[in-house]
Amino acid sequence: MALPRIVAPLVALLLTACPGSTPPTPVVPSDGGVKADSGVPSDSGVTSDGGVPGDGGTPDDGGVSVEDGGSSDSGVPGDDGGPGDAGALDAGGASDDGGSSGDGGVPSDGGSMSPDAGEPDAGIQELTVTSLGLGDGRVGQPYAMTFTASGGRAPLTWSFTGTLAAGLTLSTDGALSGTPTAAGTVPFTVIVRDADGQTASARLLLRVEPLLSLFTVGHWNLEWFGAPNQGPANSTSDGGVTDDIQVAGATDVIRDAGAHVWGLVEMVDTADFNTLLAGLPGGYSGFLANNTAYVLSGTSLYSAGEQKPGIVYDSSLTYRSAQVILTAQAADFGGRPPLRVDFTTRIHGEDAPLVVIVTHMKAFEDMTSYGQRERSSTALKSYLDQWLPEARVLVIGDWNDDLDQSISTQNGVALPTPFANFLDDPTHYTFLTKVLTDATIRTTTEYNDVIDHTLVTDEVAVDAVPGGVQVLRPDTSIPDYAHTVSDHYPVLTRYDLSGVPGPRVRLTAPMDGTFVVGSSLTFTWRSAGVSTVRIEASYDSGDFWNVVAPSVSASAGTFTWTVPDVESDLVRVRVVDTANASRFDMNSGRIWFTRTAPRVIINELLANEPALPGTTAHEFVELYNTGTAPMDLSGWSLWDALNPQHVFAAGTVLQPGRPLVVFGGPAGFPAGTPDTVAASSGSLGLNNTSDSVQLKRPDGGVVDSVEYSSTVDAVSINRAPDLSPDAGFVPHTTLTPGLQSSPGRRADGGAF
Repeated sequence: MALPRIVAPLVALLLTACPGSTPPTPVVPSDGGVKADSGVPSDSGVTSDGGVPGDGGTPDDGGVSVEDGGSSDSGVPGDDGGPGDAGALDAGGASDDGGSSGDGGVPSDGGSMSPDAGEPDAGIQELTVTSLGLGDGRVGQPYAMTFTASGGRAPLTWSFTGTLAAGLTLSTDGALSGTPTAAGTVPFTVIVRDADGQTASARLLLRVEPLLSLFTVGHWNLEWFGAPNQGPANSTSDGGVTDDIQVAGATDVIRDAGAHVWGLVEMVDTADFNTLLAGLPGGYSGFLANNTAYVLSGTSLYSAGEQKPGIVYDSSLTYRSAQVILTAQAADFGGRPPLRVDFTTRIHGEDAPLVVIVTHMKAFEDMTSYGQRERSSTALKSYLDQWLPEARVLVIGDWNDDLDQSISTQNGVALPTPFANFLDDPTHYTFLTKVLTDATIRTTTEYNDVIDHTLVTDEVAVDAVPGGVQVLRPDTSIPDYAHTVSDHYPVLTRYDLSGVPGPRVRLTAPMDGTFVVGSSLTFTWRSAGVSTVRIEASYDSGDFWNVVAPSVSASAGTFTWTVPDVESDLVRVRVVDTANASRFDMNSGRIWFTRTAPRVIINELLANEPALPGTTAHEFVELYNTGTAPMDLSGWSLWDALNPQHVFAAGTVLQPGRPLVVFGGPAGFPAGTPDTVAASSGSLGLNNTSDSVQLKRPDGGVVDSVEYSSTVDAVSINRAPDLSPDAGFVPHTTLTPGLQSSPGRRADGGAF
């Protein structure tokens, strides 16, 4: 495929006191001129496919079989120490070096040259580097991991020889972090020294993948866009043209997001829409549903002054036709029947049709409106089943209801979602935005419900990128966003349309994370043109693959497995087409199997912020990982007593023994502060008198919670003793040496 896969971390370990073999020389994937993802904000965590047909080890994309654990690398004799392999006796390295003569593995390897350098004192366990696997990085996306070691005498100090990947730094406490700026595979030696001068080292390789280019789809309810007397109350500047603030804000968001196509609803004024188009980079086109140059009979269905759907698209798509559909059910759609636009675009190496349907269903919670949404959903599915049964279709827009249950209630009980007809047919339809519902990531400024959705047919679902669903938050950069631009947030979804035509399979879970021995681990995947799949796992980063399930129906899309009794931070899993072993997809992130369950706690919180500029931005909640394995916080959330205030972005991993601080806003901490993020909602919303803070998993389970009934100005509450999972909370000033707070540091002010 044209896009390099995120393959297994390639780790070559040369311990100074223990010779050993290294994996085969890694092959650096060619960039092939892949463009960036248009600078989409917060696009971290979007992962590459790695399993489209023809990509199973072709030399030009970095996925050769000897590198990623493909069929020719599974224990082939001679692959782990043959002639020339660094560490073999004929490699030219001294027997006590552990590597070839040119690998920098001389006996001292960065340590002291004194006679007893590197020798542990009696009673002190020998110092050993224990973190030997590095997850892959990607250009332009933040990278972070912390090295660990066993033995020796604290404190430990970390350094390196060689060259780190461009954009990364290694701190003396072992934190490797930064944002990679160049693709490639970079070797270096990490060195740890204890208080007695004992040293240990490990020779590592870090792969940095090129910028990833994905097909991105956006949709947005631009509240009464351009309407002179309706919509956001402050959408016009003093003395300015009507709705100039709304038009400018919408233009900035659409331009900066870099999506290839947008479905827009509540579009009213054509002149303002044309102004928006003119403000976008060259190559964008678009029209509203009443434009007869594109839509036949458009003006008879939509007048100039009413809400209507619209479309914006770039030059990667070729317009073919447009029509307003389901006009007989217009009343059930609240007088806004959907707009269908037919395009062609490059899909898996060939020009192929793509249908985009922009919908805006009936609003409000009353029973009449609920019934209208239910009937609209029935009509829409019947249309898709009848007219587009094998087409690539995206249905995007404001559905005005959620997927787990309805916003409408009867006798105080929430009614079933009106879109159950689609959810009950997972073979043919997928709501990609259900991950937002599951994580309670709101799509409006006022309500917690997720009502803006992306529905795709199975022909599109297989190309959807795991972790590629994103709610943009313009309210963090546009002042008074809800009263100047819209009461809805834009929603993006991303797709990998690279590679060649034909069958394909895509792993959707697990992509990364920590799993406890004996617990259940569910594999999920999507496929097209594949009958059965084989599920495999590797505990050594892909050198050897174990069969988990030899044959599972591809249409099942799921398989549950019990995590085996293996302790490893180098786990890889993959799903393989049984008819073609080169057609597979594997996890892109790092998976840990551990015998000890990791535990993340709330360690400190400040609800009564100091009297500083930025007001509630200085509120914070500090988390701490008390376990021995990293914890993937993707999709986890922080709640106050009533509402979610922060959702952790995809790819957020909390390393063992490390903190993560969530501030109310970016004004609460200096830009670039490590282990620190701003609340995704724009505020933590903690009451000064009394409140509670809850840390929740994506499934809604409570991981930890804290209740408080009083506060002191500018003084946090902290566990005592500090970092103790089951300890109570006390005012921070009662802890030695009496600091008011210590976000991101130990209670005594010391670094972690």
